[in-house]
Amino acid sequence: MKIFISPDSPFLTTDTRTKRWAVPYHPECINGRIGVLLNNNRQLIQNKSILDVGSHTGIFSWAALQLGAKFVHGIDVEKRTVKRCMELFLKEKISSSKYKFKTESIIEFLERIEKKSFDTVFCFGVLYYMTEPLRLLNLMARAAKKTILIDTFTASYSAVQGKDAPKTHANLTNQVLSLPLMISCPTQTEKKDYNLPESFVRKGRNLSLTSLPTQAMLELWFESLGLTWEQLDWS
Repeated sequence: MKIFISPDSPFLTTDTRTKRWAVPYHPECINGRIGVLLNNNRQLIQNKSILDVGSHTGIFSWAALQLGAKFVHGIDVEKRTVKRCMELFLKEKISSSKYKFKTESIIEFLERIEKKSFDTVFCFGVLYYMTEPLRLLNLMARAAKKTILIDTFTASYSAVQGKDAPKTHANLTNQVLSLPLMISCPTQTEKKDYNLPESFVRKGRNLSLTSLPTQAMLELWFESLGLTWEQLDWS
């Protein structure tokens, strides 16, 4: 495996998600994701302006700059992670002319900016946290001059490996998962170092909803927005 980020990088050593069940932030996993999502799409990164939707601590924005991006603009709703992101970029001595990170509603930001404001839009680990994922896709398509790169959980992945898999696996057959549908599942609003923006109280607990479309549903959304798409090779 090609190494894009060192195991002793502060982006990894200070991350709280190194041992989580879902896509842990350890060196092998992150280097693999950078390889597939960014390095295999260098033509969409080099000398391009990037919008990183849900930028968190900025690890993929940092990687984009290492791969030749002209500028990255990160948006996240959590003040703590944006603050940590800024600290990491300062620690890494990245020129402040190459990046901008803001704490703001993703939807409000995308509704406000001009059409085609960025060459490429990143949406990594965000789509499934949106209660209206089609609305987000539409706004990202408006913001991008050419491409949106998406990495998200699907209903199929959730059925096999998600926390709700024991309850749903028997009913989510291959035939069902081939249909254009979306599953909504509750999740805890308060994560270790961030809170999900949309929440409600149920049985005394703060909960949010995850949106888990099937691949067929994603493709139907893309088609409805007049987009073309290509599935990335993770093999």
